[in-house]
Amino acid sequence: MLQRFVRPAVFAASLTALFMIGNCTSSGSNTNIVGNTNVATVNTNSQAASTTSGEKEISALLDQYNEALLKKDASTLDRIWADDLSFVNLRGQLLTKKDRIDNIKSGATALKSADVSEQKVRMYGDTAVATLVVKIDGQYSGQEGTGPFRITTVWAKPKGTWQMVAVQMTPIRK
Repeated sequence: MLQRFVRPAVFAASLTALFMIGNCTSSGSNTNIVGNTNVATVNTNSQAASTTSGEKEISALLDQYNEALLKKDASTLDRIWADDLSFVNLRGQLLTKKDRIDNIKSGATALKSADVSEQKVRMYGDTAVATLVVKIDGQYSGQEGTGPFRITTVWAKPKGTWQMVAVQMTPIRK
C-alpha cells in the first residue's frame, strides 16, 4: 500500500525539481551570450530581422494581388493563389482556386476599385496572416460586392514561395 503513494510522491518531487532547474536558466528572449575566449556575441532574438523581411514580402504580394484583381490578371492570380486555395466570399460561399480563376476570366468577378487600409501582417515561421480593410466597388461571383470588407488572408510556402492559401471576406456593417 505504501508503494502506491511513494511513487507518485517521487514523481511529483522530480517534476518540481525539473521545473525549478528550468526556471533558473534564461528564457532567451532578449539574451546576449558572450563567449569566454572569442568574445562572440549571439543575439537570440534574431527573429525580428526575418519577420520584417517576411512582412515586406507578404505586403508586396498583397499589392500584386490587389492589382491583379483590378486588371483581371489571371496568370498573376494563378501564381499567387495556392492550388488548394480556400476562398470564403462575402456571402459565405466556399470557392476553390479554379472557381476564382473561372470567375475572373468570365468577368463574374470584376472590381472597379479596391482601396486598402488597416493592413497588418503577422508572421508565424513559414506561415503569415494578413488582416486588412478593403473598400470595394465591384462584383464577386456575378453578384454585387460593393462596400467595406474586413479580409483575412493566410499565406504559406507550399511550393517554396509564398502563396495565399486561404481568404475570408466579411462585410463591415455599421
